[in-house]
Amino acid sequence: ERQRRERERREFKEAQELESLRRAFKRMDKKGDGKLDVEELQEELDFLKYKVKRQEAELIIWEIDDDADGCVDWEEFRTMFYRIRDDTTGCEPRKLFNVVEFLMHDKNYNGLVDLDECVTLFYQRYGREAVDEKLSELVNSDDNDKNISFAKFVEIQRHAAKRQSGSGLKPGATMVPQVKGMAYVVDPTLSHLL
Repeated sequence: ERQRRERERREFKEAQELESLRRAFKRMDKKGDGKLDVEELQEELDFLKYKVKRQEAELIIWEIDDDADGCVDWEEFRTMFYRIRDDTTGCEPRKLFNVVEFLMHDKNYNGLVDLDECVTLFYQRYGREAVDEKLSELVNSDDNDKNISFAKFVEIQRHAAKRQSGSGLKPGATMVPQVKGMAYVVDPTLSHLL
């Protein structure tokens, strides 16, 4: 009986998430053609008061566009969401995912989401310490507004993810590995090795 209830609860939650994902896709698909293009993405980001250059919007679409048609259809959209949601490496491109996740929580379509919902989501993903540090910086304690903008949503995630993973470098390390005894090699093409 207990297992059945847990399974039903999980299935219900998955169905709710899928429906919320469909609503976010329909909200972004301004033309109603079943595909998201650069203009539609920019229009939604403008509504969220998050300005991006056309080139950046093209890159966001390109990262998800598996069939290279310049648009993101429902299958690509859904696949992107679940792939990134379940990503433990942090290597998946998250820009469109961040927009979608924000829209899924923007229940009344005003470009703001409930701060408490965001904090719960971020705590689960990044841990309390990483989130609280940036949150206290961005949200005034005397501010009675319990909503958060997309720009703040992205900033908190960016900070918490960076803090959680670190820079990936050990203290004192540089990005380019230095090989002792190879200082005499000045040919960047490495043609001396051929």
